[in-house]
Amino acid sequence: MNIKSIKKEVVVEAAQQTAFKVFTEKMDMWWPSSHHIGKSPLTGSILEPHVKGRWYTKHEDGSECSVGSVIEWNPYDRVILSWQINGNYQYDPELITEIVVNFIAEGPKTTKVQFEHKNLQRMVGLKSTDDMDMGWGMIMGLYQNYIKSLKN
Repeated sequence: MNIKSIKKEVVVEAAQQTAFKVFTEKMDMWWPSSHHIGKSPLTGSILEPHVKGRWYTKHEDGSECSVGSVIEWNPYDRVILSWQINGNYQYDPELITEIVVNFIAEGPKTTKVQFEHKNLQRMVGLKSTDDMDMGWGMIMGLYQNYIKSLKN
């Protein structure tokens, strides 16, 4: 089965370094609180800033849920993350799909952010790539809007 990658692209009014830092260090400021696999409400999304760093969420009940890990850490150009959430929205340590995010400076205060979620065919039980495509579009829009809000 060959499932196409999900690709999104946004342009943000921020320097490349800022765009990268907001994506990687401020995820809990723009990630939607409704999108998690924890048993209680989301209180934070954390991405440890190094290769093999954890990507996880924290919840009101004190629990943590793994999402994946850092495969490549290349400030301020690119980050590659493993997404280890299966098609039934459960963490699966054996599953690795990749999220590649490139930050391309288009000017001193403008950055193109290219997002791709690859290897979706590995997600046994995948409910709907259309739902994931819409979800990633919404999430990248929230990221873009958060950066916009920093200017005000």
